[in-house]
Amino acid sequence: MVRGNFERGLIFANGEFSPGDVPRPKAGDLIVCADGGLRHAMAIGLRPHVVLGDFDSLGQVEREFLQKEAGSIRLLRYPVEKDKTDGHLAVEYALRAGVKEILMFGGLGGRFDHTLGNLLLAWICLARGVPLQIVGQKQYVSMLKGPDRAEIRGKARDYVSLLPLTPTVIGVTTQGLYYPLDDAILYLGDTRGISNELVANIGSVEVRDGVLFILRVQRDD
Repeated sequence: MVRGNFERGLIFANGEFSPGDVPRPKAGDLIVCADGGLRHAMAIGLRPHVVLGDFDSLGQVEREFLQKEAGSIRLLRYPVEKDKTDGHLAVEYALRAGVKEILMFGGLGGRFDHTLGNLLLAWICLARGVPLQIVGQKQYVSMLKGPDRAEIRGKARDYVSLLPLTPTVIGVTTQGLYYPLDDAILYLGDTRGISNELVANIGSVEVRDGVLFILRVQRDD
């Protein structure tokens, strides 16, 4: 385990990647690359603390980089036949390191089973009291479990969608959204919560009971 007082975990997975989505790194960031996600970190000049996985997605350039940085980057190799994805292993590593929040890049796009699996990793993080946000292609996805409240930070006219993950999500109250909800009930399979919009740079969602995804799509028009 890499030692340090880490506040935030930045995880790079091997899915679709947009460099502009990555915030400016902070001193307290733990950078973990899940296999081929190393390519994305390298593309923006970040040197990870840890690279883990079965390494079946590493190209020659990435392998040469790891050889050059041997001793300064921790490598954790897992068998190809395993019970968890590389992204799952990366999230568990960040949780064990004690981070307070996790951002995952490259976790969307490509195979839908991997995308959905990455999104549902937020449930594991919530059980540990650590929020996970999946970021990619100007899309931001997080999970909220009631009773709790979450801020949505973006800009006016960004799309915001609320998708239930339990049969009912009770007591849904929003602030700063074009279509307000006040102590509403959202039902699993219903699309009522899709394509709302921020009316300012900050909005919020409060849930009394149930679990939902919060999706924000950045708009440039």
